[in-house]
Amino acid sequence: MGNGPPSRRLATAAAFLMAATAASRVLGLVREQVMLAYLGLGPQMGAFTVAFKVPSLVRTLLADTALSAAFIPVFSELLEKGRRKEAWEVARTVTLIATVALGLISVLGVVFAPQVISVVVPGWEDKYPDTVRLAVDLTRIMFPSVVILGVAGIFMGVLNSLDHFSLPAIAPILWNLVIIAVVVIFSGDHGIYALAWGVLLGTLAELAIQVPSVSRLMGRSSFSVALRHPAVRQVGSLLVPVVISLGIVNFNALIDTVVASYIGESAPAVIDKAFRLFQLPQGMFAVAIGTVLFPALSRLGATARMGEFRAVLSSGLRQIFFVTLPFSAFFVVLGVPTVRLVFQHGEVHPEDTVAMASALAGFSLGMSFISANTLLNRAFYGIQRPWLPLVVGVVNLALNLGLDLLLYKPLGVAGITLSTSLVSTFNFFALMLLLRRQVGGVDGRRVAFTAGRSVMAVVALSLAAYGGWWLLDSLLGRSVPAQLVSVGAAYALGLSAYAGTARLLRMPELKEIVRIVRRRRDPRQTEESLGEQGGDGTL
Repeated sequence: MGNGPPSRRLATAAAFLMAATAASRVLGLVREQVMLAYLGLGPQMGAFTVAFKVPSLVRTLLADTALSAAFIPVFSELLEKGRRKEAWEVARTVTLIATVALGLISVLGVVFAPQVISVVVPGWEDKYPDTVRLAVDLTRIMFPSVVILGVAGIFMGVLNSLDHFSLPAIAPILWNLVIIAVVVIFSGDHGIYALAWGVLLGTLAELAIQVPSVSRLMGRSSFSVALRHPAVRQVGSLLVPVVISLGIVNFNALIDTVVASYIGESAPAVIDKAFRLFQLPQGMFAVAIGTVLFPALSRLGATARMGEFRAVLSSGLRQIFFVTLPFSAFFVVLGVPTVRLVFQHGEVHPEDTVAMASALAGFSLGMSFISANTLLNRAFYGIQRPWLPLVVGVVNLALNLGLDLLLYKPLGVAGITLSTSLVSTFNFFALMLLLRRQVGGVDGRRVAFTAGRSVMAVVALSLAAYGGWWLLDSLLGRSVPAQLVSVGAAYALGLSAYAGTARLLRMPELKEIVRIVRRRRDPRQTEESLGEQGGDGTL
């Protein structure tokens, strides 16, 4: 594929990244189980959830996600044009600027934590003052992670641009392991504070693991910066719309937290735990696909190879719908049994399970659109048109606020998560329309055809999964081993029904997913295989 990477490297990277992301998500679920087992799902966990959300929002806006999205296209373009020395100069300069700016923001976050928390959870201010004070303390511990993860995000962008996906994929695994270890060892003496320190130490580990590889790739060239280099200004110009775009998306999450504070003290934690479970399949497949394809889309966009760009994007979207729709169905029809098996231990009670399952169902109805939006936004970044999603984002902000206020009273936490799904659905169709005008088509008919046939297969999955669970649950009871058998068998029956129906419908995505799973053993496919069913990709 011209200047593309060797087929063996990209194919192996795709398989490895999917496996590493799956391991990270599973380990993340174990982390959540350990957190609840040692610390419970009470007011303290609610305080931690809010305290974690604030620096996490800033990190996403200004650190890892935004910097990576703005940096990768510029760095990739310099490498594509053979300007390697300049590319590294730009990387060093952006790292220096980010360290200074994010360090200042971290200091301000620590100083003004009380004011920040009062804005985020206004419903707690008068009712739960002790929980508010705890949230302030935890926020101050975790806010320095902003600057640490900012530098880690740049390093991740460097490694991904050079098709080195392994360490960035392993970093979240290490993050989870550090948090689990700190909670297990120190929570007995330090309670919820151990969890906050674990987050900070885990973030340091994420950065440390990437430093040796970046240093080796950079070589022994003298440390030089180029504050006036046009590419540095280009990163800045791309960063502004990316930050605004991410700001709108993440301010939607902030709005959700603000509204949830009026539901109750534990509502933010209930939504957060449902979201963690929701992220398991979403990250295992959709985020992995988007991460592997983003550098390719950036290269194709930089060299104006729009036919290949459309084909790769189309194939990625169709695979996302194919692999996420089954889990949407599982989390709706088997939500309560799944949450009961995963979380209902120790201090978690049946009413907590019902609340988390309802929140999970609300999220899951929009899983495919949420996942596809990740790839669509990266497609806009790849063609360096990050301003365009802002038009949709502004509408999303107002729409989400209106839906939250409309739905939270009658539906509780489920109303807030359902609002997220509805807004994400609107966002998907709006982005598809805008992107179609930019690249000459997005293969919309084929994407819709795949989604439609996947929905047909999901009907078979739902019937098989719920029927199998109901029968086994009636026969075996609800001990933990019995739940493992009944829920596990229900998922297996559902996936078998889905795969069988997809095969009867002759869906090419089934074969493509099988290929991806086998890539580590048979790494012969390239970026072209991701788009081989896409043709020209026009609509």
